[in-house]
Amino acid sequence: MPRGSKQTFVFDRSLREYAYRCWPDGCPKGRTCCVGLTVEVTRKEIRAVDSLMDELQALVPSLHDGDGYIDGFIDDPPTWVIDSGEDGACPFLLRTKKHSLCSIHHVALNTGRHVPDHKPAACRHWPILLTGEGSRVRVMVQPAAERIGCVAPVSELPGHPTVLEAYREELIEICGADEVERRAPKKNR
Repeated sequence: MPRGSKQTFVFDRSLREYAYRCWPDGCPKGRTCCVGLTVEVTRKEIRAVDSLMDELQALVPSLHDGDGYIDGFIDDPPTWVIDSGEDGACPFLLRTKKHSLCSIHHVALNTGRHVPDHKPAACRHWPILLTGEGSRVRVMVQPAAERIGCVAPVSELPGHPTVLEAYREELIEICGADEVERRAPKKNR
């Protein structure tokens, strides 16, 4: 996009048609977004994750390598990506007998840290998907999110917020407050 030009965000109706749910103790076994996705990260995000490695490897022993830790990131110019294992899983995925959850998110929450200061933006923004359409960017729900169980039609999840409501702060981070307020004004509570 030429310098100085403004991107136009188009909010897909899926943001209002799907309700969001999260399993606070982890995703049901076999239903997680942490497998089979390419996750881009910044160097700043890598440093933030690295600052937690002692605590992360205590939860996920496979992060330990000899006297140090595995390198969970690949330099894939022009970006960095999280290095998935042979099964396509994120190396920071914590699997229990019943659930799967992000060890980064888990450590941050359980130690009183601010999750966005440590968890990569691409992970925090799931299930939001941005697709380029010329000078426009369509903001929508990831198609795989319904299969995984993160979202369902609003009628199937009464009492749950729409994706637009649940991800308001993330959408402001992505699109800007003016853009979100114009398309999804805050409800009076």
